Amino acid sequence: MGADPAALRELASLFAPRAKLFAVGGFCRDRLLGVTPRDLDVCSELGVEEVKTLLSTSRFEVSGKCMRLGTARISAEGFSAEYTAFRTDSYPDGSGVHRPVGVTFTRDMRADALRRDFTCNAVYFDPLTEEYTDFFGGREDIKAKVLRAVREPDGVFGEDGLRVLRLVRFAAELGFSPEGATFLSAKRNAAKVLDITKERVFAELDKTFSADTAYPELGVTDGHVRGLRLMDDIGLIDLLIPELAALRGLEQPRKYHVYDAYRHSVEAYAAAPPSVRWAALMHDIGKKPACDRQGNMHGHDVIGAELAFARLTALGMPLRRAERTAELVRRHMIDLKGDMSEQKLRLFLLEHTGIADDLIALKRADAYATRGTDPGRLRIERVWSEMHSDGTPLAVKDLPVDGRDAEEAGLHGKEIGDALSALLRESAVNPVLRDRPRALAFLKRRAEKAD
Repeated sequence: MGADPAALRELASLFAPRAKLFAVGGFCRDRLLGVTPRDLDVCSELGVEEVKTLLSTSRFEVSGKCMRLGTARISAEGFSAEYTAFRTDSYPDGSGVHRPVGVTFTRDMRADALRRDFTCNAVYFDPLTEEYTDFFGGREDIKAKVLRAVREPDGVFGEDGLRVLRLVRFAAELGFSPEGATFLSAKRNAAKVLDITKERVFAELDKTFSADTAYPELGVTDGHVRGLRLMDDIGLIDLLIPELAALRGLEQPRKYHVYDAYRHSVEAYAAAPPSVRWAALMHDIGKKPACDRQGNMHGHDVIGAELAFARLTALGMPLRRAERTAELVRRHMIDLKGDMSEQKLRLFLLEHTGIADDLIALKRADAYATRGTDPGRLRIERVWSEMHSDGTPLAVKDLPVDGRDAEEAGLHGKEIGDALSALLRESAVNPVLRDRPRALAFLKRRAEKAD
């Protein structure tokens, strides 16, 4: 669902007797960039109740989203848009909170445009005439790939701290650069992000960290790196991920590393696929406290996992995802020197099948960032691939026997589950047990021992 052009024109034609309907914001920006718009925001001078009445006999449904702010959802089969009446907003002085405390509805579209964040998001499009209305040079800024505040930037950022994070995300996703005054104001107002709910903060950061995937048509393949660099320049790393900031200047043994701990973490993040970028960025945050406590970096993986979980939940990452990310941090040192026995490595992978692919991706990024070169195929990667190709059962359901076979062999109750789990582990290192007759014999031996 989204910005179907025919449906948008149909909706605009229904408004036409009473008011002009405009698309605004990201839809216009993306359209001018020549990419498929992902979201659709529409607006007019009509209030939500007026819109409900206007569309009551049409196929479009109006559902209340935030009536006080004059916002609703307009939807139909294959179509969805967020509607907002023209308005001006007011915020508590200097608070940085995202939600306005006062709303005044207006018939003046220019006044509505002034409440928006950046000129590239303050362009309006008439679906019927296909003409743009642009009060502040947004089209030129889009063409020049510039992020510019719609008005005095301290006012823009000072009233809504989320806009600092949006600046970073747009720069990362679109390949835009903030103009000087807008950048300096974002830096001055960076601490306003601490006034925002953690869920909103995390949502923006998460999008920034996968920014290179947002608009494939634009070819911004380093978007996630651009975003992190801008976060650092503005001061957001120190504010939001202080454990990472603490790694700056922390030297590592030159025998193994070409970068300090901070640069190493950034390089690992840059090299990592989106699924493990949070883990890559935070995999070594335990090194500074480890050094402070004991004078070396031993055990930084365990320390780092605890710190990562605490920081990620504080930032608003969902609990299960934070647990998974922390577990990746905890396990990233496995087989670091490539000297773990293959049997132990197989058993480790069997016990961690749920994170194995991501762990390997993390270890590859870590290895790349250690020397700044492609590490080639890792040993753990080879073993994991062989376990998939040689028929190694990765779960009890993959065994050539089941609970009924175990029961027929003479096992009962808890013994059945214990026997099948033991067979699974043995099968990982002993190929003959992947054969049904040998597996049945294994169950019989277990039953004989149990008697």
